[in-house]
Amino acid sequence: MSIRILKRDKIKPKTFRTFALLAFIWALAGSAAPRNLDLFAGRITSASAQQSEQGAANFNGQANRKNRGLSPEARSHIRQAMAAVGLILVRNNTDPAEKGPRPRGSAVVVRQDGVIATNFHVIARDKSVELYDEIYLSLPVNGVVTPSASRLHRLKTVLINKELDLAILKIADDSIASGQSSIALPTIEMGDSRAVRELDDLVIIGYPEKGGFSVTVSPGTVEGKDILENWIKTDARLIHGNSGGAAVNGEGKLIGIPTKVVVDKQPTDKDGDGFPDGFYTLGAVGFLRPSHIIASMLAQVSDIEMKAHKGQAADPRMATTLPQLAVSGVVKSALNGKPIAGAAVGLTPLGTQEASAKNILTWGYTDADGQFRLNKLVPPGRYTLQAKTFGYEIVRRDIELSRENTQLQIELRRSE
Repeated sequence: MSIRILKRDKIKPKTFRTFALLAFIWALAGSAAPRNLDLFAGRITSASAQQSEQGAANFNGQANRKNRGLSPEARSHIRQAMAAVGLILVRNNTDPAEKGPRPRGSAVVVRQDGVIATNFHVIARDKSVELYDEIYLSLPVNGVVTPSASRLHRLKTVLINKELDLAILKIADDSIASGQSSIALPTIEMGDSRAVRELDDLVIIGYPEKGGFSVTVSPGTVEGKDILENWIKTDARLIHGNSGGAAVNGEGKLIGIPTKVVVDKQPTDKDGDGFPDGFYTLGAVGFLRPSHIIASMLAQVSDIEMKAHKGQAADPRMATTLPQLAVSGVVKSALNGKPIAGAAVGLTPLGTQEASAKNILTWGYTDADGQFRLNKLVPPGRYTLQAKTFGYEIVRRDIELSRENTQLQIELRRSE
């Protein structure tokens, strides 16, 4: 029997990354002995069976939660939240004079003084990064919005994050009724999107294009989270026009902004000629931007407003993107302080007890000097750090990363 050695440049990038991650998990396990794999990655020999059982459990749990429906209390909270979700209408200066603003998407009021959140693509011209010349918000009365001029609030942009497809806008002073120095709009309460878990109930609120001028709600569950890419995944229906609206929990609190849908379409070959002549849809996954990003942007807005009040110019970098951190550090022996080469270091979601291919967010190995640099950037926040190498005890501790804290010092102790 011969063994074929595959060169890296002959392996597809995705396949190579998979091999690399499996090798990393194996290194974290610290030994080739199957019993040691339980320390981090679980038993590989039963992984497929566990995934199948978990998938069945998730499916059954999701079905049971949906069958139970929302409690009367939850329905009441969600109805209150509906009043804070409005319709975005847009218009360009080059449009015919008789043509009024047209519906474009949804938005949610996040501050009583008229600050709203929506998706950037809702206020940007089709297939462009340029904004519409006129952007308006219409809030519902008894669940219905109207495009009439008397019910429109003109908006001005305050903060834009193109990378995350988010925007913060505020009602312009000239759109407030004459003699009214301030406004108090119905506002949605901010939820803790970091605490959201798989199979949690949620409801999408928005104004889909095919839904007319009345609000539309769609219940569903949380299907998963992508912490590094800043997504919450859901099976709730996200329809064109829902973008920029609200995803709320059973307390009516904002946990995400509906942003995009990924549809699984597969080709069909009905006539058997070997060429696809149509497609069938297997399903779709809705993607939400977590509300903690909106909370972070609102903090930036407050800083901008404070500086404007003092006559200071705001930092233009604030409107680009949320920070992404490069994490690096050194691993040393707790006994003599000498660097340890070949140690596996990784970050997992906060509170994770076992590392696996599913929950490792970023990882790396130490070099001959004990230095490491994790392979992916991460947003600021709290994580569980895990480190291991052969002959040493596993290090597992919770850490908080910030711009001032990206250099990690790790000490390993000899295992008994």
